[in-house]
Amino acid sequence: MTWPASIRARWMLTFAVLAATTVVLAAVGMLALVNTRAAVQGFDEEILPSVAKSLALAERVAHLAAAAPYIAEVAIASKLTQESAELMLRQDEVARLAGELPLARQSASGLPQLLSTLHAVLGELIDLKRQDLFLREDARAQLFALGQLQRRVPAKGGRTAALRRDLDLLVLTLQVALSAPSVEELEGARNDYARRFGEFARNARGDDGLSMLQALPELSQNIFLLRQKQLGREDRKVYLLASTRFLSDELTSAVNRHVAEVSADVSSRKNLVTVAVRSGLTAVAATFMVAGLALLVGFWTLREALKGLAKVTSAMTSLAEGGTDIEPVQRARNVEIDALVDAFEIFRANTLEMRAMAQDIDEKKTLLQTVFDSIDDGLSVFDAEGRLIAWNPPYAKLLGLPPDAVHAGATIGDLQRAMPPLADASTELGPFEAMNAPRQRRAVSVDLQFEDGRVLAVRSQPMPQGGFVTLYNDLSERRALELQVRQTQKMDVLGQLTGGVAHDFNNLLAAIVSNLQLLQSLPDLSGPARRIAQRALKASERGGVLTTRLLAFARRQPLHRERIEVDRLLEGLEDLIDYSLGRGIRVELMLEAGGSQVLIDGGQLENAVLNLALNASAAMPKGGLLRIQTRLATQHGSEGNERREFIEITVSDTGFGMPRSVLDRIFEPFFSTRKSDGSGLGLSIVYGFVKQSGGDIRASSIVNGGTSFVITLPVVDASLPETGSPPAPPQQPVALRGVRVLLVEDDIDVRESTQDLLEQQGAQVIAVGSSAEALRAMERAAFDLLLSDVGLGVDDDGLSLMHATQRFDPTLRVLLMSGLPSDLLALRYGASSTLRILRKPFLASELAEAASAALQAP
Repeated sequence: MTWPASIRARWMLTFAVLAATTVVLAAVGMLALVNTRAAVQGFDEEILPSVAKSLALAERVAHLAAAAPYIAEVAIASKLTQESAELMLRQDEVARLAGELPLARQSASGLPQLLSTLHAVLGELIDLKRQDLFLREDARAQLFALGQLQRRVPAKGGRTAALRRDLDLLVLTLQVALSAPSVEELEGARNDYARRFGEFARNARGDDGLSMLQALPELSQNIFLLRQKQLGREDRKVYLLASTRFLSDELTSAVNRHVAEVSADVSSRKNLVTVAVRSGLTAVAATFMVAGLALLVGFWTLREALKGLAKVTSAMTSLAEGGTDIEPVQRARNVEIDALVDAFEIFRANTLEMRAMAQDIDEKKTLLQTVFDSIDDGLSVFDAEGRLIAWNPPYAKLLGLPPDAVHAGATIGDLQRAMPPLADASTELGPFEAMNAPRQRRAVSVDLQFEDGRVLAVRSQPMPQGGFVTLYNDLSERRALELQVRQTQKMDVLGQLTGGVAHDFNNLLAAIVSNLQLLQSLPDLSGPARRIAQRALKASERGGVLTTRLLAFARRQPLHRERIEVDRLLEGLEDLIDYSLGRGIRVELMLEAGGSQVLIDGGQLENAVLNLALNASAAMPKGGLLRIQTRLATQHGSEGNERREFIEITVSDTGFGMPRSVLDRIFEPFFSTRKSDGSGLGLSIVYGFVKQSGGDIRASSIVNGGTSFVITLPVVDASLPETGSPPAPPQQPVALRGVRVLLVEDDIDVRESTQDLLEQQGAQVIAVGSSAEALRAMERAAFDLLLSDVGLGVDDDGLSLMHATQRFDPTLRVLLMSGLPSDLLALRYGASSTLRILRKPFLASELAEAASAALQAP
């Protein structure tokens, strides 16, 4: 087909106009886009990060200022170290954020100098607090020294009592000085002390017994200097806290100035973007007007172009209907259609890319849902109105919610009412339901303990658009392990305490028992006096039994282990249990352990079972059933090749039972549910005895359903010979008449009473109070027997004396005595378990037998 010349001319003119307008339109549009992109890029790359870093810096500075008063009030050295480390990390983070700000603005705002000054102030505050803690320890040491000084002056007896009262006033004045809140009150306390010390010195003049108080002036001077240092550091600490607040305000002001500068920059760039967009729109509008005019002129000459346009339209329709296999449109022979084809190709590519992105989002959503459903912890999401919108399967399981209660739209109140009952429904925010509102605004963390013993950690975080997300973590197993560790540590500490108490108590009993025996041996003692002495001796023996119980509680008493057939022991104990429980309680024995034996102290096992039976009777005031049952149990090793047998002794009752909160504490020392007559040591002693015997004890209870205790003890093979050396044949006691004895004892009361007992039996006794005196006595005379206490004061002990005397005189026989249990003797002095030691307190006959055995030893 041949086009007319006029048509071709108009077509060429139209083509030229359209081509020109297209080029202009592309250039103007590109220029406008480039200008707009440059302006927006400045927001993305400089302004927005700078604003974000400035806000983060302000927040970190506020945290530093808030942490300073907390550091100043810390009272534990380890806590101070931890808080100081966290504070240093926060300072480093503030310095890093400040360093990332533009250098020019940073220097102009003075941030480096302020941060350096704040770092120095916080460092000085930490050092000052550490010195303050050291001064507190010194103050405690001074108070202890004052107490020691008071105990050195007796409180009874005429003139001494008056001096003791004056000394108490001096000590009270020093204690007031240690807590003086200001320098003026400290000076007042110093003047009161000087006046009272002068009066005390005049009253005590000439009393040789008070020469030991010469250390009082130096001690008082140390106390006043110590408190003066503390007050000075308090003033410095107040100044440093004020400096911290001032520097924090200055840093905040500097950050605000920086943000103001950034805001000005934002306004400037906004104007540039507005101008660029307006210019681009104007140019594009003008270009479109020219292009429209050209299209109107060449409409009739470009009808062929409509065919290509129809093809593009068909392809766009197919794409809009969701087609994905659209072939590219063939280019036409005029520029306008070709440009439209190019634009369509870009649109087609963008559409297909968006569909691919949507598919990728769906896949990631599926992955997120899979992870959401697979985590072990419970997870729930509530909206701003407190309605459930998302959850995972462990959520309902951990909270014990019925399946029909958990559904989309369920209110948090309905879900909380559907939960099992809590052992303690209160939290740090009040009742459990009171935490619902705070969770919408801030992070909340509480622990929930159910009546079945489970413990859940509940951690909630608010969402920006309203509502909150909550994570539920089961802490039951970890809390049980923590409780077991605390119980073990508590028993160990109290064991150390009771071991020391038993030693001192045995020394007192030794002096009392020895003097009572000496009193009874007097020939002219009247009948009533002899009966009084006998009663006192029996009371002292009961004191020895109490010491044994204390050692049992501490798991330090020497156990006399022997093979015991458990069933036979419990059969013999049945009558005593019946008699002890009284009427209304029926005792039932179910002994199924056969002839199995355990290696244990039989008397202690009887006491343990009787103690559990008496506790059971207290839980059944209206009568009930007490069942004592034995059975054999087997435990296999981890690889299945190790098999051990145990005897389980179960003592159960039908009493009122115990709640979980009480059951968790029954083995704690001094814990008792009896308000008037309970000492809280019964079950602790049973626990200590069972553990020391290599066994275990556990308890279970149901409120109004009874309580059950299970003691587990390892079985010994009856066919194997008994361990240990055979008992030595009895020896005939050797008379002590004429035996030369060197007695070494640092306690004067025990030394004098033991000397009298030995001399009463005819021995010739030289008594001294230390190893040095004993060695000097051996240089002057020869002895047949050395009788020494193991503990002879600080840096002195009987074992070292025994080794020294063996080098001095190898023929000298040695007998040691002590009130400490065997494990403490081994720990403190390295005493061997085979060493013969006479236990305090002892009777005269036991002393004679031990001395005779030592004299006959090879």
